[in-house]
Amino acid sequence: MSYPKAAVDESYGLLPAKMDTPEARRQQAAIGYQETKYLTRLQYGGGPARGYWQMEETGGVHGVMNFKPDGGKIVALARSVCHARGVPFVRHDVWKAMATDDVLGAAFCRLLMYTDAHPVPKTEKEGWEMYLRTWRPGKPHPEYWAQAWAFGQGVA
Repeated sequence: MSYPKAAVDESYGLLPAKMDTPEARRQQAAIGYQETKYLTRLQYGGGPARGYWQMEETGGVHGVMNFKPDGGKIVALARSVCHARGVPFVRHDVWKAMATDDVLGAAFCRLLMYTDAHPVPKTEKEGWEMYLRTWRPGKPHPEYWAQAWAFGQGVA
């Protein structure tokens, strides 16, 4: 396992400074650990998720690229991140690029977290609830979340 700290750090450089908090980094690290333990960027079994944070083209990627409740600020940030990474702002292209571009994946992970109406989690329970709300995992594994949360605390 190799946590992509440099990529995460670089992704936060593409986003507003207010998004970079210890709590956000902890939650982001926990989500990646829960999803892949940072071992693969392609979903096991050939599923539709890409990147360490396992975003799906019609799920998280679509959600970030089409988020309207904030007047388009998240969409504008996503577009800016894509431009900085040299990825066309096209859902399929973004999703495909997440299989190799950890900076893009980390930025979209943080943007998807930012779409949540609740504050960034401060407790393990709140972290699990945000994960369920925003990632909507098909097969959630609550039995692994404590380990994921502890991992997040260790890297945040």
